[in-house]
Amino acid sequence: MKARTLWHNKTRSWIESDNLKEPKSGELLIKSLFSMVSQGTERTVITQNLSSGVAERMAIPYMQGSLMDTFTYGYSLVGEVVSGDESLIGRRVHLMHPHQDYLRITTNDIFLIPDTVDSKTATLASNMETVVNAIWDAEINLGDKVLVMGYGLIGGLIATVLSQMPGVRYAVVETDSFRRKILEESEHAVFADTDGIEEFYDVVFNTTSNESALQRALEITGDEGRIIELSWYGGKNTILKLGADFHYGRKQIISSQVSQIPFKKQPRWNYFNRKELVFELLSKLDFTSFISSEITFEETPEFYLKLRNNEVQHLNTIIHY
Repeated sequence: MKARTLWHNKTRSWIESDNLKEPKSGELLIKSLFSMVSQGTERTVITQNLSSGVAERMAIPYMQGSLMDTFTYGYSLVGEVVSGDESLIGRRVHLMHPHQDYLRITTNDIFLIPDTVDSKTATLASNMETVVNAIWDAEINLGDKVLVMGYGLIGGLIATVLSQMPGVRYAVVETDSFRRKILEESEHAVFADTDGIEEFYDVVFNTTSNESALQRALEITGDEGRIIELSWYGGKNTILKLGADFHYGRKQIISSQVSQIPFKKQPRWNYFNRKELVFELLSKLDFTSFISSEITFEETPEFYLKLRNNEVQHLNTIIHY
């Protein structure tokens, strides 16, 4: 059978069709239902704003080509099993895979989606793994004051989870008027910028990929406070001024990234039960506002042109197959 795959190089994106072999023992044939575009990461990847060493680490399962040349890429895919293990046929699954309409994959790479989570919401699973790691890394305590800088997808998901944590006071900063309008329809406390912020925070999450925001996070984090840096800067240089109260205030800048379980959690947590936690959160909290834009697979080349040119405003975009 034929499978269509989205390909990229530095200047354009296109769809190619190729033969897909029937699954053998231990493999499944998956029909894609939806996949999510990780807009910040994929913009950095398709513009090749990264070094060759980082490109090797950014490779994902089932990717073809090289991130420094021509390649396939993706993040979070939801599909239905159509061939392979008979006990799994018809089941919905989640996995990391490039954007493609039919997949031949190893059975061990799937996670079965519970009936309590619809297919579109399930595309948020990979980002929710990032959020879980970030909150673990932050070690938030009762009574903490928390600030989320940036209301993109990651910032929005963090704020939603924080809203359910008793005894935690939090607010969100978003400078973009389009995103702030979406944010103001929620129940989150909102700042248009940080100029008027005079209090100090115990924890600040920076999701902006902006060094000025990271600098400001240092200034409004209290002594012994923690800045959780979730931004991926790719090949950009980042300059910080650390000569003020960073040193004497014993402030921490903590890198939070999804590919590893935080060290303190490793005795009791692994990738599988972290994914179970993610789907429990997706089933209990309302994330419908984060499914803000949907395109067909055929529309992806045009969409990625807009993404290259930084012309995409939506919090999140999912591909419908």
